[in-house]
Amino acid sequence: MKEPNYCKVLQEYLDTKQADLIHDLSEFIKIESISNRPDKVNAALQFALNLAESFGFQSRAYLNGQVGVIEIGTGEEILGILSHVDVVEPGDPDKWNTNPFEPVIKEGRMYGRGTLDDKGALIACIYAMKAVSDLGEPFHKKVQLILGTQEEVKWTDMNAYVEEFRLPDYGFTPDGEFPVCNIEKGGADVTLAFPVEQPDDKVTDGRYLTYIEAGTAANVVPGTCIAEITEYRNGRSEKKRIKVLGRSVHSCQPEKGDNAIFKMADQLSGMALNENKLLKLLELSNQKLRDIFGNELGLYSDSEFYNGEFVHRNVITPTIFKVEDGTAKLNVNIRFSYGTEEKDLADAMKRFAAGNGGEVINFESLPAVYISKDKPFLKVFADAYEEMSGYKNEFVLAYGGSYAKAMPNIVSWGPIFPGEADTCHEENEYITIDSLMRNAKIFAAAISKIALTEKSFK
Repeated sequence: MKEPNYCKVLQEYLDTKQADLIHDLSEFIKIESISNRPDKVNAALQFALNLAESFGFQSRAYLNGQVGVIEIGTGEEILGILSHVDVVEPGDPDKWNTNPFEPVIKEGRMYGRGTLDDKGALIACIYAMKAVSDLGEPFHKKVQLILGTQEEVKWTDMNAYVEEFRLPDYGFTPDGEFPVCNIEKGGADVTLAFPVEQPDDKVTDGRYLTYIEAGTAANVVPGTCIAEITEYRNGRSEKKRIKVLGRSVHSCQPEKGDNAIFKMADQLSGMALNENKLLKLLELSNQKLRDIFGNELGLYSDSEFYNGEFVHRNVITPTIFKVEDGTAKLNVNIRFSYGTEEKDLADAMKRFAAGNGGEVINFESLPAVYISKDKPFLKVFADAYEEMSGYKNEFVLAYGGSYAKAMPNIVSWGPIFPGEADTCHEENEYITIDSLMRNAKIFAAAISKIALTEKSFK
């Protein structure tokens, strides 16, 4: 028997809810839930749970508020949707045209930190679940919207959840782009430490680089770099600060931005500074890390394909550079292709550090994802995408990292459509209202096609 198709009625229903959806997202954006602000992150989680509870869903926080779960339906199989309420720092306030936590709609776009990553998609998912629930049809699957609170930093939230709770059988995280991303790059953050001496009071002549600071998050290309130049003359010193502006972007595709660390190195190269360890380290970073494909470190990937599918190449970029207590610390963010051995990455960074008088003090990584495009649930996602968007589905690579790495059979899917700008982690982040609504309709279609039938999609 042919399965019922609820797409048209879901579209019409969600169109009537557009004003409500926009209002709720606006209120959500106002909560400054930067990952390192637990009070605001908790407030954002409670906002999402309370909204879902007002719709009649089961909503509860677990693990001392690290994770929230919103449920509808019953059944042996579980469709999981993974999202997060935390956001990255706004970046340079001077580069925002609006207050990042006071959402503004202009020319069909809602601006604000988190509109695209990931609060817009999260609200779209809650409304999608509401749309399917209000059909009044019996559920044959349980649908769980699992909300993390530390996705933009170390995943203490989702790691703890995976250890203690039953996991969904399959699902998606709307934290990337359309169409279906069945392959996702791995991610690693490497912190290098180098001792850097400061000129002492006996220096009688010369100009030295004595301080540097760049970067706000490990997964953001720094858009600002500040350096301090100290000039010593006849036993006296005078300090001068230099600020260089680049362009912040998500570190998964650093070529789309303009790394302020490299711009600072270029600017200081013409100032005839006296050489010291800090200046040499800045110059070294410019020479060895500017090539995003890691040629200088021996990390270049020979092939962009695995089993005939596009997986791209290893990509590196420095994201944080700062001096603390006589030590320069440099964070290098690596997005590695499926098939790359994480040990090879660690060994390459150790060689780079040791060869220049430093050491690796931290190496954290999350694996690359590869899920067969023949999985039954992916066929449903493909059909829902094509029917609700009008685009043809493909199976593509996700350059960024998402909770798809946290559990088996989870793919990155949405919210960015082909041809749309990816403003995640950038100043003036936005989502279009049209995109927001299409996301809700696609997710609703997928939920209905899976949850309202007895057929298994494992």
